[in-house]
Amino acid sequence: MLERITSPEEGSRERIRIVDASFPLPFPRRLEYNAPAHGTWNIVHIGMAVPQSHSIYVCADNCLRGVVMTAAEMGCSDRFSSVTITERDLQTDNLETITIEGVSEVITRLPSRPPVVFVFLVCLHIFAGSDEDYIFRTLEQRWPEIRFVKAYMDCVRQKEGPSPDMKLRKAAFGIIEPGKTDHKRVNVLGSDVRFPGECELLQLLSSQGFTVRQLSDCETFQDFMSLGDASVNVCTYPNAYDALQEMSGRTGAHFLYLSAAVSFEEIRAQINELMVTCGAALPPEEWFLEKEQQCEEALRHLAECLDGCEVAIDYTAHSRPLGIARLLLLHGIRVRCVFLDQILEEEREAFQWLQEHDPDLLLVSTILPGMQRYGRGIELFPDAVKVVAFGQKAAWYCQTPWFVNLIEGGGLWGYHGILQLCSLLEDACETAKDYLKIIPRKGIGWPSMCHLSPSQQ
Repeated sequence: MLERITSPEEGSRERIRIVDASFPLPFPRRLEYNAPAHGTWNIVHIGMAVPQSHSIYVCADNCLRGVVMTAAEMGCSDRFSSVTITERDLQTDNLETITIEGVSEVITRLPSRPPVVFVFLVCLHIFAGSDEDYIFRTLEQRWPEIRFVKAYMDCVRQKEGPSPDMKLRKAAFGIIEPGKTDHKRVNVLGSDVRFPGECELLQLLSSQGFTVRQLSDCETFQDFMSLGDASVNVCTYPNAYDALQEMSGRTGAHFLYLSAAVSFEEIRAQINELMVTCGAALPPEEWFLEKEQQCEEALRHLAECLDGCEVAIDYTAHSRPLGIARLLLLHGIRVRCVFLDQILEEEREAFQWLQEHDPDLLLVSTILPGMQRYGRGIELFPDAVKVVAFGQKAAWYCQTPWFVNLIEGGGLWGYHGILQLCSLLEDACETAKDYLKIIPRKGIGWPSMCHLSPSQQ
């Protein structure tokens, strides 16, 4: 049974304690609120990550506003086009013809032929029952030198089945063909944020002669297609699981899902699984012990630096927010709340541990209407303590300038990820940021962020 905590002025709007809560957490489905925290990547950013690609959106102009602005903010307007559908078009013609001829005209006008074109269909194509196979078959016949990727900007089916994000990743990686398998090549894919060279995922394999490729290493479309040469595909982000599993089955590579673990036991198990799968030598026990000792020291130092401050965590910053909450609580760091809208299966153990050991921890939905008014330092943090937020949504709801500005784990993985987590939280505790200017900006890591000073970022 859930224990609901209501605010007098909000009535039915709830926060939830995890005492006796079922798994997965059943937040109610209602009209949703969209917090102005936009650092995560949207479908425009994800499509543009494929080098030399061109994106064409076929939709009405009211829907185009957001994606056009995103492309402009990224400095990628030259890789973005649109085919605008009007009401008159629907009355006098059909969407198949409009889409085919519109996309063809865009391609004709481009200064050069792109190797790959993402064609984004929208809700109207669903409502009108468009023959999508016919559309793409015709385009492929007209332009055989171009690979067409079927993509969706589909707001009417976001609550059932794969999200637009997941479908787009699957479509993008779906064009990669089997290559000449190189048993010394490993892909680390899934997260939109690059892993640093110090990360154990890269460091351990590189030290044994493996070439490790990430999506950000691909400068050309040919580089992207060469991802099909790898013998192992490591997925580190849940939204890319289906895409990379399907790609691996097609290219004949081993598929390995290594979630961004934050417990020593899970990190050990994942490193061993990685090395065995790749046919590499396992690190000695002394190596593990040394890394874990470094993490223990960093966590002790973090607890001293926070000195009574309370931490809020959100799922856009890291795919394992409950695991991070458990890690911090085990080391004497106060965690008041975690912002999330669902709990992944890989978080089940952390959820159950928190349910038993910290029943006062609040799990707060980010999309329930009215939540934007919870975070005024009154209800979530009634004692007016200093709040250090891990993630943009946590910063927004807690209205705190002390926050870590990152998405999707920010390249944090393994022991090195724990060390970086401690460093980022310490810096956030010491240095205030202007969250009202930072978090509305789209796509951390893209050019639209560059004009911010280092202190703001």
